[in-house]
Amino acid sequence: MSVAPDAKSPTPAAATAAKPDPISGHLLSRRLLIVAGKGGVGRTTVACALAVLAARLGKRVLLAQTRSKNRLRELFGVERDFSEVAPVRDNLWAVNMTPESSLREYGMMVMHSSFLYRQVFERDVVRAFLRAVPGLYDYAMLGKTWFHTTEQVGGRPRFDLVILDGPATGHVLTLLRIPKVILDTVPEGPLTGPARDNWSLLTDPKRCLTVLTTLAEDLPVTETLQLSRGLAELGLPRGPIVVNRLYPPRLSSGLPKLGFDELLRSDSALADPVLGPVLRAARLHRHRAQLNEQHVQRLHRELPLPQLHLPYLFGESFGQAALDELADRLEGQVEALAAASRLS
Repeated sequence: MSVAPDAKSPTPAAATAAKPDPISGHLLSRRLLIVAGKGGVGRTTVACALAVLAARLGKRVLLAQTRSKNRLRELFGVERDFSEVAPVRDNLWAVNMTPESSLREYGMMVMHSSFLYRQVFERDVVRAFLRAVPGLYDYAMLGKTWFHTTEQVGGRPRFDLVILDGPATGHVLTLLRIPKVILDTVPEGPLTGPARDNWSLLTDPKRCLTVLTTLAEDLPVTETLQLSRGLAELGLPRGPIVVNRLYPPRLSSGLPKLGFDELLRSDSALADPVLGPVLRAARLHRHRAQLNEQHVQRLHRELPLPQLHLPYLFGESFGQAALDELADRLEGQVEALAAASRLS
């Protein structure tokens, strides 16, 4: 895990992001973690690995997804569609929220009556109006997420931690901005109370953090910096950066590097039908690891947040065993981050 930023000064663009506050306490002690990042960086994988780790540590965890393609069946090896909250493994539940079901649940929560909800929200003219309201369905999914952080069973929270596998970068900022927009523009009424509760949760670093997820590549890092600035402008607390799918730094120092470089200078070794392809693959691997390191250092310079590193797992399939391995990799880093917080 990397904690200290590079000593170089941040760029002017990075300086606009406002220096983030230190992360206090244990990362998994929050009520809500929002996993956000560019499409294709592995948000769902990171959200699942964090959920597995938290469940392993004894927390009751809900993994909430928004309009997902339902990779959970593949990742956890379970045959469910998760349209409703359903168990995945010990201490871990999941739900794949859809706009329609979330609006129904949110409407019943606001109106405190399923009868009143049906009389108002299920009329054709009202449905047509709701479909035309920008952001309402997104707000309903955010409201459902908030509800699960407050849900009680037998006088205690049903879930200790909710992990929201959020939408891609641009959409997640729109989603998280909605409660503030409602509070700023809508007269006091049925929408403003839940919006105030939502905004209170999202802006409280002791209860909620956004976990920025990226790859150590140019475009993902650039979007991560933009996302961080957007969160800072909204006043939303940022958690650690998870840098996913890192190539391990093999053959990059000491005697292994010297021997490998010598082989690369040998025309006969590169021309060998067996050794040649292996050398070229190893050379490509080392090059990608070096590029990864450059982008990791860029993140250090421009965004002084703790980093959690996850390796690229090479294999024919990606399922429960891979998630358990990533949770193993995260556990020590998360505990080290908590220890650093106690010492600061």
